[in-house]
Amino acid sequence: MTGIGFSYALNHRHKARLVLALIKFNFMKIKMIIQAMMASAFLFSCSSTKINSSWKAENAQTKPYHNVMVWGLMTEKDSSLRKQMETHLVNDLVSKGYHAVSSLDVYKAKAYKKLAAIEIVDEFKLTGIDAVITIALLNQEKEEKYYPGGFYNQPANTNLYGSLDKYYSGIYERVYTPGYYITTTTYFWESSLFEVKADKMIYAVRTNSFDPNTTETLAHENGLKIIKDMVKKKVILDVAPKEEQ
Repeated sequence: MTGIGFSYALNHRHKARLVLALIKFNFMKIKMIIQAMMASAFLFSCSSTKINSSWKAENAQTKPYHNVMVWGLMTEKDSSLRKQMETHLVNDLVSKGYHAVSSLDVYKAKAYKKLAAIEIVDEFKLTGIDAVITIALLNQEKEEKYYPGGFYNQPANTNLYGSLDKYYSGIYERVYTPGYYITTTTYFWESSLFEVKADKMIYAVRTNSFDPNTTETLAHENGLKIIKDMVKKKVILDVAPKEEQ
């Protein structure tokens, strides 16, 4: 082989190795993106509302309440969340056969004003409400975590040692992968059931919702958890008895 021919063959082989290295690197990038997406999907699928604690009054009887009001205790800036929380819990009660109403439908324009005790009682009398379930947003915490890029904290990969193209494509991924931030939000709730006629608390539950996908998901999960726990503790019946005509 002539000197020119040898040089051309060497050049061609070098280019082929570089192309192969770039293909491998791009494949690894795509693989990392897919893995990150799968990890995110797993994280979000695990996001849910959990009950921290619940309580039922001593000697409290299971009663078929006829008219339940769901009352979200939140500021006006959380009006959209309040509506979702009330609506979902109302619908969950209705699905059990109870007649339930949202406080936003009852109080309307006065929904975000501090009401006097007499105003609250008057509304109860006018609407025939015999039980109230409150949903109070106690706290909302945001947490931001940084996940560093690269793979400096992983053991050395001996498969990289050998040809230059293998080492380059592997070490490039370790050195140049950027870090990223993930922000999570946790909601802390307290819900209570008050019996209007007896004027006392019958049941209370504390829940927390870790980084729900949407506030709709949050409201849906929270409502189901509360209803399930109230039925389990025999605060309400699983299916409300039909009212006599």
